[in-house]
Amino acid sequence: MKKVFLSHSSRDKAFARKLASELQANGVQVWIDEAEIRVGDSLIKKISLAIDDADFIAVVLSNESVNSEWVMSELKMAMTKELSDCKVRILPILKEKCEIPLFLRDKLYADFTNPENFDVPLEQLFRVLDISKPTAYSKQPPTSLGLVVSHEEARGAVAPADIHSFGEPVMTLEGFDDVRIIDRDKNKTYKPDDAKALYNVYLKLSQYPPSEWVEYFDAERQFPRHTMWRRAWIEGNCVVVHCVPDEIAKYHLKDLKQDVQNANAQYREYLKKVAQQEAKHNHLEREEQRSLDRALDDLKF
Repeated sequence: MKKVFLSHSSRDKAFARKLASELQANGVQVWIDEAEIRVGDSLIKKISLAIDDADFIAVVLSNESVNSEWVMSELKMAMTKELSDCKVRILPILKEKCEIPLFLRDKLYADFTNPENFDVPLEQLFRVLDISKPTAYSKQPPTSLGLVVSHEEARGAVAPADIHSFGEPVMTLEGFDDVRIIDRDKNKTYKPDDAKALYNVYLKLSQYPPSEWVEYFDAERQFPRHTMWRRAWIEGNCVVVHCVPDEIAKYHLKDLKQDVQNANAQYREYLKKVAQQEAKHNHLEREEQRSLDRALDDLKF
């Protein structure tokens, strides 16, 4: 039985529980802190022993975890163990696009950034863990989306619902429809910290926004506009706001809609510039080809 230490931020608890459940159902022994640490235990000692005993260390990468001192400490212990054993032990799990720690950038990632596409990267993880037991996921046809990808691909990936595989040209201006907030997602909404009244409230978007669009949205959210300002980010086809649910209608929905509109406008400007650059590039190529043709046509033999 393979043993996996699952390193994650407390704010990613719901995702970690789901992943642990899937792994345990397929014969993997998972160490997850809430199940293993009891009152009075030494955290550092328990975690150190668990990492030392594990066959693999799966780290859930998110905007929260890469800024978590605990997760980084666990990763450093895992890296030390990996180097001493000379074996590949750390399995990066990309929950959302984020700034990857420098010492993990040469590794491949299981891409779980699309919440609607959980099964395919899970099967990829099974293969790495050498789980030969047949699962329902193995019946699915292969796809270019949700596979294990590099750090560079993960940061520049086009969102799955855009029907683009990684590395394809950017979306055209004509093909882009404005992103809109269209509904709430009660099934995904959860409270990351039981001791607080704040929830991660998921609001559905009309599509999976491209990565450049997400960057514009993130920029809109950087600077608070009023005292009730809350943190918000994009996950898959949802915008997530960390708040008390009663605040949404009163304070946040209007702001979020405005941020989405601003991101749409900036993304359209970006697409215009891309189109102009491509037209200029094509013009220069044609001119260069004409010059070459003229030079060759003038040759006398």
